Amino acid sequence: MTIEPLLLSATRRHDTHQVSIGAVAVGGDTVPVIAGPCAVEPGYVDHAVAVHRAGASALRGSVFKPRTRPGSFQGLGAAGLALLDEARRITGLPVIAEPLAGDDIELLRGHADALLIGARSMHNTPLLRAAGQSGMTVILKRGMSATYDEWLAAADYVTAEGNRQVILCERGIRTFETATRNTLDVSAIAVLRDMTDLPIAVDPSHAAGNSKWVPSLALAALAAGADALLVECHPSPAESLCDAAQAITPAMLGPIVHASRALCTMTRPAVADTVAGCRAVIDTIDETVFRMLEYRAAMVEAVQRCKLAAAMPERDQAREREIVERLSRHAPRLGEHRVDRLVHAIIDECLDAVQVPQAVA
Repeated sequence: MTIEPLLLSATRRHDTHQVSIGAVAVGGDTVPVIAGPCAVEPGYVDHAVAVHRAGASALRGSVFKPRTRPGSFQGLGAAGLALLDEARRITGLPVIAEPLAGDDIELLRGHADALLIGARSMHNTPLLRAAGQSGMTVILKRGMSATYDEWLAAADYVTAEGNRQVILCERGIRTFETATRNTLDVSAIAVLRDMTDLPIAVDPSHAAGNSKWVPSLALAALAAGADALLVECHPSPAESLCDAAQAITPAMLGPIVHASRALCTMTRPAVADTVAGCRAVIDTIDETVFRMLEYRAAMVEAVQRCKLAAAMPERDQAREREIVERLSRHAPRLGEHRVDRLVHAIIDECLDAVQVPQAVA
């Protein structure tokens, strides 16, 4: 099996049940990144704008927060609903929010686009039934020590009420390891592909417990085939009223969003049948190409310095021919003649861009 079919088979189920969060599809040809502070707090609207600018597809917006200790910030409650409305109005992004009891669901209706059932509530069967009866999209987080069967059984409580709008969310489980807040079970993505057609999201923030590890876990989830990411993001993490240590900044969120788009472009090729759809795919490809060209220019500069020190010639014609021949095999639609022109244009421009006195290829 070549790498392309391997990637496709590993990252996508063709029969995955698509679920909507507002206008955002989960389980299709894209991997939405849902981001924002863990809990809605007074500056939430500004936080939502920052997350939107970083490229998020939807917002985290919980006004109720179950906390381990009673003295911790428990959310703004009903007073935070106006902030959700304002954030949705300004950004145009859908919002997910967490109910703690059945009555909370009706309170959230009209203010949130999806219900987030937290890890602590996975075994709360009355809440699961109420979420199913609501008809709203439900994101069901895995309990801290739940098996796959227990997790799917909890989902059954929702779907048994006639609501198939369910997204499973892996957020790390409790193990003997204490360095991370939880242990992210990436294998859950692969295993559940064989157990259910429900889309699978991953929350790397609650798994890591430390913001510097979140990007790596997010990339691991993307590579394993996650259908969505839930990421805690705050413009000033140290000031966050909830889970400050694991919140990343919008600057850290941007590369995660780009990675999700780039990986989808390579492994989940969309069938775009409109001009806008095609252009959206092209924009992602172009951004990826130029990020890599920037990296290539940096590598050319490193090669140039080595060649300068070794008194090697500026250009290696044999290597350039080898590059053209090799890349032509990957681009039959372009053909060798066009590949030759592109390769030499890239080499010339990269050499022209480097900051070393004597250019060497």
